[in-house]
Amino acid sequence: MLKIVHPVAGMIATLTIATFWLSTAISELFLSEAAVVAVKTAIPWGFLILIPALAATGGSGFVWSKGQRQGLVGAKLKRMPFIALNGLLILIPAALFLASKARAGEFDTTFYVVQAVELIAGAANLTLLGMGMRDGLRLTQWRRGSFLKRGVAYTTRLTAKEDVARGTLAIHLKRPGGFTFKAGQAVYVTLPALKEVDGKGLVRTFSIASAPDDPDLMIATRLTDSALKRSLASLPLGSEIEIEGPYGDLTLHDDAARPAAFLAGGIGITPFRSMIRDAAKSGRARDLYLFYSNRSAEDAAFLSELEQTAGENPGFKLVPTMTDAPDWQGERGFITREMIERHVGDIARPVFYLAGPPAMVAAMETLLKSAGVKAESIHAEEFAGY
Repeated sequence: MLKIVHPVAGMIATLTIATFWLSTAISELFLSEAAVVAVKTAIPWGFLILIPALAATGGSGFVWSKGQRQGLVGAKLKRMPFIALNGLLILIPAALFLASKARAGEFDTTFYVVQAVELIAGAANLTLLGMGMRDGLRLTQWRRGSFLKRGVAYTTRLTAKEDVARGTLAIHLKRPGGFTFKAGQAVYVTLPALKEVDGKGLVRTFSIASAPDDPDLMIATRLTDSALKRSLASLPLGSEIEIEGPYGDLTLHDDAARPAAFLAGGIGITPFRSMIRDAAKSGRARDLYLFYSNRSAEDAAFLSELEQTAGENPGFKLVPTMTDAPDWQGERGFITREMIERHVGDIARPVFYLAGPPAMVAAMETLLKSAGVKAESIHAEEFAGY
């Protein structure tokens, strides 16, 4: 329910403020004094819509965050008090004052000064709400097409843990009955037994690293100091874990004439491991390129497995590159246009899939677009790492 209430309430609040702002500007600039009076006296009635919408937006966002106070969720929550105070201390008093002045026909200097303050405050709230909507879209980008669908929750159990790189842990889960997914999709993960709570929240999004027909589910994570990550690392085998999903459309395209180029940074390898593993099992590992950037080979999760897959599937080309490994014999440095073109040829030909830290994903998107790759040929997913 929250996933419907939050965006709908936010949209209603934004449209209501925008209506106030535009009607004020248009009536003042182009219409008669009678129209100005009508607009200014009507705006306070709009608070019957605006105030509940803002309250619903803030309240649902707070509950939906489930304790998370960092990243995009934290940024959205930090804006809400400013939006509320701006409304309570400036917009509402100004609107009531202007309505009173308009009814009395007092269009003096004070009226227009307050009018200017109201327009500036309204524009500020529109900007803040717009930034919240932008961040909300980024947060739900990985589950486009399923945003308004109710997720299916499952309770599963931890069956195994293994270190797959320095500071990176793979978690194996018993596959719940009836759970199916497409390679590249993701799940929400919650620990029912989690006692410690911090600003990073009670829930994480993990891409599924296993293939759809593997007997168990695998997720992998960089170990950090967050309460959930520490608890996940120390969790005894057999412990209950809740998952919700699957979500996401970062899945392999169907056009066999176009190659796929995966650009991965760090733990961003997880959805691509699932996609590559699935393609290899089904005999569709043709014209696949993986550019995999890490600090060193010790930091590169699943590297030896990917090297073996590349050796067994001539249609799969693995290009690992290390940014801080003096003894590394392969590609060095960050992924560049020249590196991509050296291995795939025409950079506009593949469909690109990007996953990794936000800064890396943004840099790769900029690189590809500046090279002439169309936006519809770029699919991206960010891993904040907290």
